[in-house]
Amino acid sequence: MVVAIVILLIILLNLFLKFNHFKNNYSYVFLKYLNYAVIIALLLECFLFNFRFWQSVFYQKDILNNYTITFNEENNYIEILDINKKVNNIYLDITSDKELILNYNLFYTDEANELYFDAGKRDYIMNVNKSHYLKVNPSGNIKNIKIEINNYNHNYKINEIAINSRLPFYFNLLRYVTVALFILSIFVINPQNKLGQIKYDFKYHKIINAIFIILLTFIFSIGTLFNVKSYTVKKTSQYSQYKNLARAIASKDLALDLEVDERLNELPNPYDTTYRDSILNRYNDYYWDYAFYNGKYYSYFGIVPCLLTYLPFYLIMHQDLPNNIAISIGIFMYIISIFSLLYTLIKRYYPKTSYLNYLLLCVFMAFAGGLANFSGEPTFYNLPIIMGVSFALLGLNFYLLATSGPKLKGKYLFLGSLCFALIAGCRPQLLLSFILGIVILFPYLKKKELFSQKSLKNTLLLVMPFIVIAIALMSYNYLRFGSVFDFGANYNLTTNDMTKRGFKIDRIPLGLYHFLFAPTKISLIFPFINSYAINTSYLGKTIYEKMYGGFFFMNIICLLSLFAPKFKKLIKEKNLSLISILSVIVAILIIIFDTEAAGILPRYIADFGFLIALSTIIILLALLNSNINKDIKKVLIGLIMASIIYNLLTFFLARNIFANEDILRLIYYKFYYTFMFWL
Repeated sequence: MVVAIVILLIILLNLFLKFNHFKNNYSYVFLKYLNYAVIIALLLECFLFNFRFWQSVFYQKDILNNYTITFNEENNYIEILDINKKVNNIYLDITSDKELILNYNLFYTDEANELYFDAGKRDYIMNVNKSHYLKVNPSGNIKNIKIEINNYNHNYKINEIAINSRLPFYFNLLRYVTVALFILSIFVINPQNKLGQIKYDFKYHKIINAIFIILLTFIFSIGTLFNVKSYTVKKTSQYSQYKNLARAIASKDLALDLEVDERLNELPNPYDTTYRDSILNRYNDYYWDYAFYNGKYYSYFGIVPCLLTYLPFYLIMHQDLPNNIAISIGIFMYIISIFSLLYTLIKRYYPKTSYLNYLLLCVFMAFAGGLANFSGEPTFYNLPIIMGVSFALLGLNFYLLATSGPKLKGKYLFLGSLCFALIAGCRPQLLLSFILGIVILFPYLKKKELFSQKSLKNTLLLVMPFIVIAIALMSYNYLRFGSVFDFGANYNLTTNDMTKRGFKIDRIPLGLYHFLFAPTKISLIFPFINSYAINTSYLGKTIYEKMYGGFFFMNIICLLSLFAPKFKKLIKEKNLSLISILSVIVAILIIIFDTEAAGILPRYIADFGFLIALSTIIILLALLNSNINKDIKKVLIGLIMASIIYNLLTFFLARNIFANEDILRLIYYKFYYTFMFWL
């Protein structure tokens, strides 16, 4: 039925194109490429992605009845003896009273193996029919088969076991649409075609931008919803910090209303993790990853995200804001900040930029800055990062707007400073991005339009947000920890004593390598990239989690940023060239800070990823608007798209995504069999 509908739509589209008399307008060109894309995708879906169906057309199904079942606490397997036939595939039909997914190992003997050997591991998903068929590759005839089930919990019923079954024809709509859109994007973004040369219309394209922003936010907000129950909220859960902080502020207190175990107060050093865990149970007796100071719990994470999301929700609704909803708000803010900054950048410096290149660069920057990870791991941990990055991008955008004319525009100057100042209440290390803001404003300092007697108004608009927010944050710090500069991170009950962590120069190469250059593990198993454990010869205390690969491995196009000084002549605006160079330097400084202060974690890539992406985009805009060979432009666009795809796949590696709920794992396996069509 689905195939028939798709064919009917293709026929209608071709009829429309045939009788359309406006063959030179943009809509006709787009529909022509759409026609090519849907036809090619249909051919791929019917033949390439269903080649197992065509391969099995002449198979003769043989139902096996001579099997034995052993299910108990010690042995859980199905065994079929004396088959002695050529076996191309195995079909299983198993049901259970509760389990949706069965994990098992397949063993068999054949002409080359007298004893059972482990052919591999599979998951049987009762609601995913494709998982019921196993393509096997024995040496000659198979003699015996043994299926050893690893997750024995409930009663199983064997409905049928067969060999050499004819596989059904699977028309996967998700795969078809994905492939069609991918092919369409290749046609459309090609710099040599008519659509790829559409210049940015700064009057009419704003509506399309708004639609794109809403669409991207919606798609990745759905991703956050997959994690509604992925983080089990224990009594001592660290994932409730902003909820607890909102409640504390609402009750006019700064310390969190959490019970303190007296044994924690009695410890000579409560920050000594090993000793603390020998006395107290991490998941019952104390609150993991909270700041503990003078016998009270605090949240050391920036207060601004709480004030903007959790607190108003709690005051109005008298309920806690779910973390995934807060992250969705952050994603919306993050996408807006990217579209706004690149819009201003292009309008001011590269107004002849192709509109499709603008959209492509916006999506690229969103992914390079961590969009997939934000969506795949929607915990409060990511909220200070995503808001800090958003404020940095908005700050740069407003400073560019403030300096877009012969005189400074006070309104934008104030908004830019406000955004940069708010970073301190989100993610303080990101304040280093203000160096780029100084570069934008520097020409006006030379012209004495700032910090001079005649520029008192502009100077006040520039500095007042910093002064007011600095006073507020310093007061907040002093009232909690007795020091205006102490944000409380060192009092964190975490994996090591942060009060004595110190600065160790030997950590720096480790951080630079894994954050920037480490290759990922690539395989032919969905999602085709794998996280890897960090191995190090560093003899000392540091913190690290499994990584997806270094930033440059994930975004190979960003290697251009390392050669930013070489593009000075191509980037005609000196300030823009300097921003491109300094963005990489600031990113390295943030990497060093994160490595020393916190460790090597995948989410920290978002702290600096947007800076290297910005440096790269400045270079790309110069290249794409130059007279370089069009084949080189195609390569650049291809590398951008490759980076987007790679980062998108990291969504499926995000911590705890699809991990705990059977229905979420079912969704995961829908994706799994969508893209692993050869199984």
